[in-house]
Amino acid sequence: MKHILSLLLITLSLPLAATNVTVAPFGTLSTGEAAHLFTLTNRSGAYMTLTDYGARIVSIHVPDRTGKLDDVIVGYGDLASFEKKDRFMGCTIGRYANRIDHASFELDGKRYELDANEHYGGEPVQCHSGRKGIDRFLWAYELLPGGVRFTRTSPDGEGGFPGNLDLSVSFYWTEDNVCRIEYKAVTDAPTVVSLSNHSYFNLKGADGGYVMDHRLTVRADSCIQNNTHLCPDLVLPVEGTPFDFRTPHRVDYRIDQSSRQLEIMHGMSACWVLDGYDGSLRQVASLYEPRSGRVVETWTTEPALLTYTARFFHEGMIGKYGPLEKFGGMLLETIHFPDSPNQPRFPSTVLRPGETYSSITEWHFSVLP
Repeated sequence: MKHILSLLLITLSLPLAATNVTVAPFGTLSTGEAAHLFTLTNRSGAYMTLTDYGARIVSIHVPDRTGKLDDVIVGYGDLASFEKKDRFMGCTIGRYANRIDHASFELDGKRYELDANEHYGGEPVQCHSGRKGIDRFLWAYELLPGGVRFTRTSPDGEGGFPGNLDLSVSFYWTEDNVCRIEYKAVTDAPTVVSLSNHSYFNLKGADGGYVMDHRLTVRADSCIQNNTHLCPDLVLPVEGTPFDFRTPHRVDYRIDQSSRQLEIMHGMSACWVLDGYDGSLRQVASLYEPRSGRVVETWTTEPALLTYTARFFHEGMIGKYGPLEKFGGMLLETIHFPDSPNQPRFPSTVLRPGETYSSITEWHFSVLP
């Protein structure tokens, strides 16, 4: 595939930005639609790749402390794997990111039954908008100075959600090795919206391995404890728990501590209530890998940060660099809270006609000496 892409590469340089954007064929979906691979390269040579299938990140190549470029995104590198294997690798998730309990919600006095793709104790749950969320479609694209914009209309009733929802997700790659994602949506009927990206990070690079020895910092005084449906139950202080990352710690530094959340989630999976939420863009977390020196800071306008440390990865899953290792990657998923449509204690995710849903997340890559 790599050789085919190099032969078919179509270079579309954008003079208004230092970052160069190219587009090339990326194979054909089972629907017969042709997908594309986009490469965004800055003047230092660091780059990221994207595909219009699922508006997803394929790779991000950034230097370690010696200057060596390596890919810090775990997952697949070919279209067939994205379509037929673990569907959530690197994709845009929605119309509602993460879970809605009982696969239903009420809005303006009307109950909406959603497409349930999980069941716990006989109860339905929708995760990432059901069996065919927005990650399952080919998006239209537009090249931008320094980036790519993907657009799609999610029709009324898709996944059970009301309203025709016009979606826009723009990716930029800057001279300073920042991946910026801008999400926007408008609707013609009241609905709920929460969008995010589902990339797995491993700052060690393509050789990867155990990610729980990364050093994590999260600006959060409290964290969610889930119910047995893996949806929010209690909001608890992080003090004294395995989820207190207000100062840097290995991700697994308290993994053996008794914790109801660890028991329910069968390992490190957390949703933090981020400090300072007011809708503005702010730094909320950082992840550091001592061997390579790589750091990624997470900035977002969102109220919550969710991580999951790939406990279901296994060697039977063949990624772009070989078998995927259990605990070989972790999410830095910026979201509104799971199950917000059913939980008024959380910031509202309701979007009405005439309003615009807007969200920004940035990942800032750097190195420490």
